Amino acid sequence: KQWYQRRVAITTGNAIKDYLKLKLQPDSLEEAGPTIPDIKPDEIMMQTKTLELDRKTTVPNELWDQAVVCSIVRLSMQYCGLTVIPEQALNLRGSLQELELGSNNLHQLPPEIGKLVKLRKLNLLNNNLKELPEEISSLVALEDVNLGQNKFEHIPECLYSLPGICNLIISNNQIRTVEPAKLITMTSLVCLDLENNNIGRLPPELSLIPNIRTLLVMGNTFKIPRADVLAKGSAEVIAWLKNKVPQP
Repeated sequence: KQWYQRRVAITTGNAIKDYLKLKLQPDSLEEAGPTIPDIKPDEIMMQTKTLELDRKTTVPNELWDQAVVCSIVRLSMQYCGLTVIPEQALNLRGSLQELELGSNNLHQLPPEIGKLVKLRKLNLLNNNLKELPEEISSLVALEDVNLGQNKFEHIPECLYSLPGICNLIISNNQIRTVEPAKLITMTSLVCLDLENNNIGRLPPELSLIPNIRTLLVMGNTFKIPRADVLAKGSAEVIAWLKNKVPQP
């Protein structure tokens, strides 16, 4: 009986260990990160940590492998006619800090973009985007976001929860209103470019964004402040708006 109890205990213990090993492993190879190819790193890419693919419509797998091996921090795929972000680009989540996707034909971004958690700069200038996936809110390292020349009707909600955004460009879109109460929570925001939208009223509370220094608002439909005030630059516009904030 004692022998049997010891055997049961050992068997149970081994089963628990096997179970814990499974629980501690990633749910999938995708979550574990891409497999590192067994190839010699390209010396130039290793030095620059950059992969420039502008205006290219096809990319050899060898280049993507080198990008993984060299742990690139910057990927540029502008003017490539992209309608989707290549899966290989999303596999660079272990190192990628700057992603340049300007002047393509993107209508939406995949949820997987939220796995690029080291991303500091995201350039989506001149695409066909109307919204961003909520997974963007996982990119807590983001500092610079360029959404200019798209089809946004409002500032994407997912951006308000990102504490590190310093520069937000969302000019040349279709924005009609802005929500200063939400923008005020973006305590790192230094530059906000809202030029050439359809904003009918400029809320004075925009001047209360804690660290705002550059506020670009020309080319909208509002009449106040007048063009002569706007022409004097951001400092004058911010001061004018601050003077119009209702006092308690």
